[in-house]
Amino acid sequence: PLKRGILAQLSGIRGVAPGRTGPNGARMNSFHTRWSLFAALAAFTVAGCAEKNPVSPPPPPPPPPAAVYSAISVGAAHSCGISARGAFCWGEGEYGQIGDGAATDRLTAFRVVTTATFTDIDAGAEHTCAVANDSRILCWGKGADGRLGNGGAQDWPTPAAVSGSFLFAQVSAGAEHTCAVATSGEAYCWGDGDSGQLGLGNTISRDTPALVLGGHAFAQISAGLKHTCGVSTAGAAYCWGEGEDGRLGTGNTIDRLEPALVAGGLTYTAVSVGEKHTCGLADTGDLFCWGAGADGRLGSGNVTNQPQPLLVQGGVRFGSVSAGQDHTCAVATDGTGYCWGAGTHGQLGLGNELTRLEPASLPGLADFSGIRAGKDHSCGFVDDGSAWCWGVGDDGRLGTGNAATRMTPARVIGG
Repeated sequence: PLKRGILAQLSGIRGVAPGRTGPNGARMNSFHTRWSLFAALAAFTVAGCAEKNPVSPPPPPPPPPAAVYSAISVGAAHSCGISARGAFCWGEGEYGQIGDGAATDRLTAFRVVTTATFTDIDAGAEHTCAVANDSRILCWGKGADGRLGNGGAQDWPTPAAVSGSFLFAQVSAGAEHTCAVATSGEAYCWGDGDSGQLGLGNTISRDTPALVLGGHAFAQISAGLKHTCGVSTAGAAYCWGEGEDGRLGTGNTIDRLEPALVAGGLTYTAVSVGEKHTCGLADTGDLFCWGAGADGRLGSGNVTNQPQPLLVQGGVRFGSVSAGQDHTCAVATDGTGYCWGAGTHGQLGLGNELTRLEPASLPGLADFSGIRAGKDHSCGFVDDGSAWCWGVGDDGRLGTGNAATRMTPARVIGG
């Protein structure tokens, strides 16, 4: 139709002699006729080219390569991890605990604003700390009680170095305090000390690192709500702070203001402190838990409090463990993930809200490298480096792009 219309225009133009009156009564001069002919030919040429050579839209950019995580940690309502591209956090950001310079919740993984490269990261209740490759510790988020260790109590939305010239190998961010192991083996704690959880022999809070008493050389440390535990280089487990429910594992419920030896004479490779319970991994691969037994978080088959280590049921050999608020997760030596305790928000990742009194294996994923249990959600990463979270999704703490609760593991977006 376009070509026929143009031919009709050309025919009409040829039928009008220069200086004569056209069909519509208008006078046309030779210039007008030539210009009209040129315009019509140009339109025809463009139309023909457009039909024969349509312009294709540019191809979409390739998707970024999938994140490869080497560490992951879970706080109360946010999560963090270390990938090949840096440190990332997601979830609640009210106090700056995401570390991206804002006080905003994030539904997917956001890069922590820092030039440092981290080797270890730990998400506390409302703050985060990490060990840099130069052995400094940097912390960010809520600063109340001095938990960031920088000499003040203000919130920090990006990483700030812990005061002092200490060199650290590992850090653990608790609810309102932080503890770390120096490269020389000494343990240091700072933040809220109202229950003796800093191990300083008193209940004073500190806003810079303070040496834990006892003269022990530690290999690993874990900070919880009101208590702290660590494993010495000799494999002995020590706990201090609030002793309610038997969470210190000393055989009673007495508070301890400095490290006290965990009963049982076992040799441990790691401990993990939850809100009111503790779990320790023995050098045999057996897992022991103690403290509050509500919801089956001790994995003992019942809900009884235990003031000293009790073997987790199921006969599984484990390679790592993480104690959360009222549930526990662990990775078996064959890479299978297990969770037990309260499942009321899907934090066990089993596809339902049932409570489990003994370890139950996670469906759908295998070859876990690590799992961390938080308040009411959990996260883990598998051998290919992909990160997965499950449980309550409020504030984006699962990193799935929305705030939906997930009953089974869902992949973290970004990082």
